[in-house]
Amino acid sequence: MKPHESASPIDDARWQAQERARRGEAEADPLDLRIAHALRAPPPVALPQDFAVRVAALAQARAVADSRLEQGLLRGLVLVFALSAAVVVAWFGRSWVATLAATLPGGQSAIGWGALAACCLLGNWGLGALRRLHLGERGGFA
Repeated sequence: MKPHESASPIDDARWQAQERARRGEAEADPLDLRIAHALRAPPPVALPQDFAVRVAALAQARAVADSRLEQGLLRGLVLVFALSAAVVVAWFGRSWVATLAATLPGGQSAIGWGALAACCLLGNWGLGALRRLHLGERGGFA
């Protein structure tokens, strides 16, 4: 079977009548002429003059709303992570400190200096977050 042959054969006379209407020939069927004319001209669309501006504003508003939701969820996840990390450190911290003190060359003083460095890093990050919050920047937790 050839590709153009199918189970439902195309009526050749009807096809030719539609082609005459598409070309705009006078002897074509009036109904086919109406259909061909309707297909040549796009339907009238009554869009307002500021349609593109409205769509852009709507997209911007939705993007801002989505961004706010994502930022809220991200803050919540960071808070949950911080609390769970604090619980784990409180639960297992004593054994970690004893093991670290035994392995580090400075012993207990190395733990103190490491804790001081960690506090400095956390303070720096916290002050940066407060500065971004105060200035109204919409940054993440980086």
